[in-house]
Amino acid sequence: MENSNNEGVILTSLNDEEVKSLTEERIKKKRVWEIDFARGFAIILMVLDHLMWNIYDFTYKFFDVNVNFLGGNFTPNIPNENGISLPAYLYSYMQVGGWYYNWDVRVAFRQVVLILFFIICGISFNFSKNNIKRGFILLGCGIGITALTGIGVALDLFSLRSSFIPFGVLSCYGTIILLVYFFKWLTLKLSKNNIKIWYFVSFIICLLSIFITVYYDVANINYRFNPENPTQVFIGIIGTIFGFSTWGGDFFPLFPYITYFLIGEFIGNTVYKNKESLFKREPKVTKPITFVGKHTIWIYVAHIPLITIIHCILYWAAGFNLVLF
Repeated sequence: MENSNNEGVILTSLNDEEVKSLTEERIKKKRVWEIDFARGFAIILMVLDHLMWNIYDFTYKFFDVNVNFLGGNFTPNIPNENGISLPAYLYSYMQVGGWYYNWDVRVAFRQVVLILFFIICGISFNFSKNNIKRGFILLGCGIGITALTGIGVALDLFSLRSSFIPFGVLSCYGTIILLVYFFKWLTLKLSKNNIKIWYFVSFIICLLSIFITVYYDVANINYRFNPENPTQVFIGIIGTIFGFSTWGGDFFPLFPYITYFLIGEFIGNTVYKNKESLFKREPKVTKPITFVGKHTIWIYVAHIPLITIIHCILYWAAGFNLVLF
């Protein structure tokens, strides 16, 4: 109570501009914990999905394990054609990834997580101090991943069609931030800051996105390109960005994901218009996940290389050699 009274005395001694400045500073320092929690929860689920992919897909493609889970033609402790046998414990470990990755529920579950992730990203758009900077950082990280996978293709470390990532989630996220920032700025400027006009423009973009997505899905349009033809590869990259071509394991076209982002942006403009938490206090039990939510980009960038290195060590220790193709 004493602190509250002292605070009141301090505030009454300040002029309007100083009070406003102090209030804005508080808002900047205070994060909305439930948004960080939701973001952290989504990224943890995404990391688990990638872990299962690494267990199942990466290991038997990049090492001479030659396990066919679906065919059921592999027995633990029986040497393969290279004379190396897969220990029973390692086989059981890989079966977990194989079971999850071929689980029908996974497809729907993954899509729900992605929708949640982009909606949260849209809400966060209204909290960012500098969306231009954030958009370019994310896009730069995405281009970095494209460059690394491109170098891997150039060195014949893996297949162009299956492993090259021309437009992954970070590229998609960064591009959407920049596009939404530009269109929102232009709309508000032309409409003299009429937010309702921006809502209408957002609605039109969402309708266009849904139409394009449904059209390509119903028409079953999936551009097939020749990876040896540079012109067709370029068209394949453009198709991947807009959704009429699927390329690589990390495939995130602008449509339909910009729709989910704009839904989140609308929620941020309305539900979180004051940029304050809807809950008075964060429970202690949620703080670890909230911490993850505050550092999602670094976790996303680092988790795949880290998981890959750990599995490389695991399989090398078991005697398996890396297979480059």
